[in-house]
Amino acid sequence: MSRLFSAAGVNFVGVRNLDAAVSWYKEKFGLREIDVEMDEPEGCTALGFSDEEYIIALGPTGRPTEELRPLLFTNNIKKAREFLSSRGAGPSELAKDAQGTPYFEIRDPEGNVVEVSEEP
Repeated sequence: MSRLFSAAGVNFVGVRNLDAAVSWYKEKFGLREIDVEMDEPEGCTALGFSDEEYIIALGPTGRPTEELRPLLFTNNIKKAREFLSSRGAGPSELAKDAQGTPYFEIRDPEGNVVEVSEEP
């Protein structure tokens, strides 16, 4: 079965309340905690659909990778937006980037932005 979301590189989100953030990302995206090797695993939780499908890592704020906005790909942007909307994630309206690729953004409870883009 193909997944609605896939990782676009390393996705790290710095959070203050790890337990609440893990619950939110699991509820909204349908992810589960997985065991993957991380460069700095202290205080971090990795999430994915299976042990082979790493999607995002959550951990303490203030890490260098936190400066990069998490990006997820989808092969069906409208379906992905509807899915997240139905789970109360509050996705933004669809927009297009400079190359004309459709995307939308969501904010987690701590205000972190996650961009979901149609796979190029």
